[in-house]
Amino acid sequence: MTRPTPATLQTPAPFPGDLRTASLLLAAEVVLAHLHPRASLRLVRVDLKESPGVTYALAPDPQALVLNRGLREEVALVALAGEAMARLLGVTPGEGNPERNARILLASATRDPEELEVLDAQLTVLEARARALLRRSWAEVEVVAAGLREHGTLDAQAVAHRIACAQGIRGTLLN
Repeated sequence: MTRPTPATLQTPAPFPGDLRTASLLLAAEVVLAHLHPRASLRLVRVDLKESPGVTYALAPDPQALVLNRGLREEVALVALAGEAMARLLGVTPGEGNPERNARILLASATRDPEELEVLDAQLTVLEARARALLRRSWAEVEVVAAGLREHGTLDAQAVAHRIACAQGIRGTLLN
């Protein structure tokens, strides 16, 4: 069995000029990554100003993606977060990181020819799931985005704290 190589992977921010949109797109990816606690989705930090993007602790292990459909779909779902948020905001999605491109990840990890034929449909479903999760987690996305605009950089602990605070406030208000 191969071991995933520890590497910091950075997903670039697509809208460097518009801080609000860029912060929301980055926050969407960060929140979805936080909701799916997998090793390849473990955050190191998210940066809005110096080197915009999300930094992960590990690259997705190609062999693990081939063997574990759930992992493959969660990694692709998080990779689609920027596109899903862009649709929700009504803006054109940016490029993103080719190492975290959902289509490339799914295509390279799928061995069944019939699954490859329905890859576009699978991406559509995963993006729809990402949009639904983002709508449900809108408060968390807004709180993380506000922290990004205020501080410029958040580490994994700061992101987790902001998400927990947003969830706590929502829980208090709904009860």
